[in-house]
Amino acid sequence: MRQLDLFAALQPMSESVDTEFKSARGGLPGSFWETYSAMANTQGGTIVMGVVEKETGLAWEGVPDAAQLRTVLWNQLNDRQKVSRNLLSDADIRTVTDAGLSFVVVQVPRAPRRERPVYVGPNALTGSYRRAEDGDYRCSEEEVRRMLADQSDAPADALVVEHFGIGDFDGDTVKQYRNRFASRDPDHPWLSEDDSGLMF
Repeated sequence: MRQLDLFAALQPMSESVDTEFKSARGGLPGSFWETYSAMANTQGGTIVMGVVEKETGLAWEGVPDAAQLRTVLWNQLNDRQKVSRNLLSDADIRTVTDAGLSFVVVQVPRAPRRERPVYVGPNALTGSYRRAEDGDYRCSEEEVRRMLADQSDAPADALVVEHFGIGDFDGDTVKQYRNRFASRDPDHPWLSEDDSGLMF
């Protein structure tokens, strides 16, 4: 098996946080959707089916029927009971053949802010995942609620808060901010202002 040829054909896949290998010997693996959700909710990435991770390294085994695997994948992508959104186009799913073996490669884009979270099953609070290192992790309720709040047309940090004044700031936090600001630009004229002038 010319692994280096296949590796080159599947670029980019240099960072584990952006790449996931799945066997798919028995068809589309159930864990595919957790990875799809995680990558869509994080920075996107590549899922390569037909590769088994073993203690000795990667085993490039291929998939038994790439066309059937792709058909099942498309059907489930458009099933809202399976996954909340289909982010993929035809160009994002391809079959790579090497030394007589076929591999299905899925390029998962990062979901737009208004479409996050992408989740598995019918419930965003229990079916949303995120990517970290080389694994998929279920999002906490707080993380999901933050993504849902970010769907708003105006991001939270752009909202004007009425009746908000200097007294609403935490004094210690303002001091820390002033110190950090001073460490980056000790001669900045704003540093001569009192807290109200600095913050507003």
